[in-house]
Amino acid sequence: MPRLAALCALPALLSFATPIHQEGKYEVPKLDLSLDLSQFSDLEGGLYPDAEGQGLGYWTGAFEGVPFKLEFSALDRAQFTGFSDSGDVAAIVSFNRGNRAREKGGSFEFEVSRALEGKFGYVPYGWFAVDEFHEGTMLSAHHVVVAGLTPGFGYLLEIDFEAPLSSELLDGLAAWASASIVYGGEVLDPQWSDGEALERWEANAPDEILKKLKKRKKKPQIIRTKYYIIFTDLGKSTAGSFGEAVDKNYETIRSIFPFDDVPGERLLPIFYFNQREHYLDWWVKNLGGSRESAERSGGVASGDVYATHHQAVNEPVHIHEQTHQIFRNRLRLSGGGSWFQEGVAEYMGSKPGDLGEIKRYASKEGGLDPFETFMVVPSLLMSSAKGGRKEGGSNAGLAYNYAGAIIEFAKHSKFGEDKFLEWVHAMGQVARGDLPAIRAAVSRVYGVTLEEFEAEFRKYWKKRRTVKKWHSPAPKPKKASKG
Repeated sequence: MPRLAALCALPALLSFATPIHQEGKYEVPKLDLSLDLSQFSDLEGGLYPDAEGQGLGYWTGAFEGVPFKLEFSALDRAQFTGFSDSGDVAAIVSFNRGNRAREKGGSFEFEVSRALEGKFGYVPYGWFAVDEFHEGTMLSAHHVVVAGLTPGFGYLLEIDFEAPLSSELLDGLAAWASASIVYGGEVLDPQWSDGEALERWEANAPDEILKKLKKRKKKPQIIRTKYYIIFTDLGKSTAGSFGEAVDKNYETIRSIFPFDDVPGERLLPIFYFNQREHYLDWWVKNLGGSRESAERSGGVASGDVYATHHQAVNEPVHIHEQTHQIFRNRLRLSGGGSWFQEGVAEYMGSKPGDLGEIKRYASKEGGLDPFETFMVVPSLLMSSAKGGRKEGGSNAGLAYNYAGAIIEFAKHSKFGEDKFLEWVHAMGQVARGDLPAIRAAVSRVYGVTLEEFEAEFRKYWKKRRTVKKWHSPAPKPKKASKG
């Protein structure tokens, strides 16, 4: 989250009208938000009158007999420009706490992080996150974060409990948040209104295409599928076939890495261009990178969007980049490092022939970098000196195949399979390239050191008789017709 991270230290200068409250019930007109704390006992404190900083209020009290301190704050979206939903707001807390932990040689990830149904903001669902405090090996307290997003602000309720809560009490606290934090303003259309869709197209489409369409007095094709909104300059039939394919990929990804659709989540955007040159133009305009960097890829997922150009609908690049998009916007697992993010995407899109070299190198001394080196490489794509993959996907080479092979091992080996999803979620929540956190996650899930985990990986691939049994769910290439 580079844009969020860069802005964490900036003050958000807010000026709120004096809030209205009665018996633990509060109104914050600037946020169009009502807050009901009347369920809590021994409640003291309140909203700050004429608040001029991020802090909006402070309370002490007890929830089912467990004392707490509650801080209420708001972050101005004019300064925190990377918020797309409530999960991004909660991630600010994770980022800040992670930085403090890493300064002391430790690591941080939420123990619980999930969406909450309700009326939390103009993105209707809120976010509920929990982390634990320990004294030695004993759980001693819980820190709970509830987040929401309004048109002007992301807001946070951070609740520090003096003792740990049971799972039943945590569920009860989540139910309280869904019922007692109520937004009364305008809500985003999950399907995107026509005006919003056209605004997104005009903001992101390459200037050359915009000029051509304006000259011809034409509008772009904007197609909504079950899961996506597709912006394209291709014909309706071609774009429709592509839409069917990406919806199928969405379901395939979910079958391997399960997640629930949250009511109110928006269709995910895809920019799908007829010409590769226009895709490259899109990259340069929206990502700010060089054209040389863009030419290394056949598609890219960044933020909420996937962008690509016209290719066969079963090209691996589509499911590869959709996996990135879904890990960021549905699973909320953006961490681990380039090896992990490219690994899960490569696993979804690889074909049997891609893995042949892994079997050869796994048995060679020095044939593959040790995990402790490989897992801290900032970018597998940019670490390579050569250009893109022949099939039109990202520049993979041995590094991408290596990353995919780690995921394949964790999912399908007898050693890894039973705890695969637990491992995926643990890895996806640690900071990218945070080796101590990676070590801790492997130890917590599998009960072994990173070196022992790597030894099992090498043993698995040495024993593999053939890569023809590659387990990837990628669409199978069509066989060439005879004659």
